[in-house]
Amino acid sequence: MSARITALLAVMLALSGASAAHAADLSAEIGVVSDYRYRGLSLSDGKPAIQASATLEHQSGLYLNLWTSSIKEPGSAMSAEIDLAAGYEAELSKNVTLDLSATYYLYPADRDADYVEASAIIAIDAGDVTPSLGMSLAPGQRATRDELGRARRNLYLFGELAYEIPGSPITLQARAGHERGAFDEVDQGGKWDWSIGADWSLGRARIGFSYVGCGPERVASHALLGSLLISFGAS
Repeated sequence: MSARITALLAVMLALSGASAAHAADLSAEIGVVSDYRYRGLSLSDGKPAIQASATLEHQSGLYLNLWTSSIKEPGSAMSAEIDLAAGYEAELSKNVTLDLSATYYLYPADRDADYVEASAIIAIDAGDVTPSLGMSLAPGQRATRDELGRARRNLYLFGELAYEIPGSPITLQARAGHERGAFDEVDQGGKWDWSIGADWSLGRARIGFSYVGCGPERVASHALLGSLLISFGAS
């Protein structure tokens, strides 16, 4: 693991141990995944990755999030991705929320790959079932330039469904998304990705399993993934 990731994880764990007066607003999580998959594609070269996050939430709905993961390109040394996000979650009605956020994706080993993306997610709390729809848009910028030097935008549309099994610590999840633009790696038609899996909560530990895939055939990649995450601070 790089020194950057080690230092960042140490800071997150220190924050999660803050005074009880702030524990309700600050939470953190650290763990390992068998393969870091982002929108269906592996960013850790099919290898395990260490991940961690820290989130600061305000009762107004504003929040800040810091997330990091080890990453690896084929033939390269281990590096890191650091995501810095700021957002606002608003209650549109008793059971409907709207989450608006902006995320800065930072890659210390390749600063030319850094980019900014804006997202909007609407979710419906239907008891044990929570469906949601969202979109993420990365405008044209340095990291989205093609071989001709044109700064292209990237649009990602997705839907999710979570089902908490009554009387059980298990949550079933399904997700599908479609990406078109600078990052889809497809000449025409865009790229699809999907996943189906389950999370099992054991106190502050969370164990997850999922089957993840993407297509079309030119970028097809499928895998069964596992994860173990430990939470700190607010639940």
